[in-house]
This record gives sequence, C-alpha cells and structure tokens, in this order.
Amino acid sequence: MPDNVKPQPDENYDFDSPQAIAEMNRRQARLGLLAQEVALAALVELKQKLATATPLNLKGDEARSLLDAGMRLERAARGLQEPEEEQLPLEGDPKKPN
Repeated sequence: MPDNVKPQPDENYDFDSPQAIAEMNRRQARLGLLAQEVALAALVELKQKLATATPLNLKGDEARSLLDAGMRLERAARGLQEPEEEQLPLEGDPKKPN
C-alpha cells in the first residue's frame, strides 16, 4: 500500500474518539491546503490569460462561484459578516435605493 494511503478503520473504530477527531482535523487541514494550492494555480493561470486577452472559457456558474468566493474572502479578511440575501441589491435592480 502506498505511504500516503491509510487502511480503512475496522468496525470497532470509534469515530467520535478524541484521537479520531484529531486525525480527521489533520487530514482535512492537509486537504484544505492542497485545495488552496490547486485553486491558486488556476487563478494564476486565469490571470495570465487576462493579461494576454486569451479567452478564459469560464461557464456562467464558474464565474459566479469565483466572484462569490472572492467577495466572501474579502469580507472575511475585513472582519465583516455576510450580508443577508435580501440585502444584496443588484445593479439596475428597481428595488435598489438611489
């Protein structure tokens, strides 16, 4: 078995034990760091495409997800809470205050 693959726990494994929870936290922290590394590489690639006016080939839902993630990261970095759904007027929305 490869070094980075652990055997599955048996039926006697206590998933709620402090040791199991600590293992889960370490595993998820490693996965989170890897996911960030991959996402950062993709963002760098997109930025390079922007600089050379190369089409990004993003689907609508991908662009929305990227925008949403960027807004959430910025708000979190500034210590701000997420706005409520009804507090999000869109540009050109007739309900938007002037």
